[in-house]
Amino acid sequence: MKIYGDLLTILDKEDRTEKIVLTRIQVQMKVPFDRLKIYIEELEDLGLVQDDISLKPTEKGKEFIAEYEKIIVFMKRMGIAYR
Repeated sequence: MKIYGDLLTILDKEDRTEKIVLTRIQVQMKVPFDRLKIYIEELEDLGLVQDDISLKPTEKGKEFIAEYEKIIVFMKRMGIAYR
């Protein structure tokens, strides 16, 4: 869940005026490039991202981000470390 949440959050914050550079996303995520491609494919299969000009979260992906952020806030309030 953390990987998907982090990846969707990063994609949501990226500049939409140009194509997303996956190596920049890879560095932010700290995952191997081949694994990043698999995560992106899984998100596409789940309908959480779309790739028209640039990868971006769908409405379903944005709902996931909102719920994910609520979980992170709750865990912080409970004193649970989530890495």
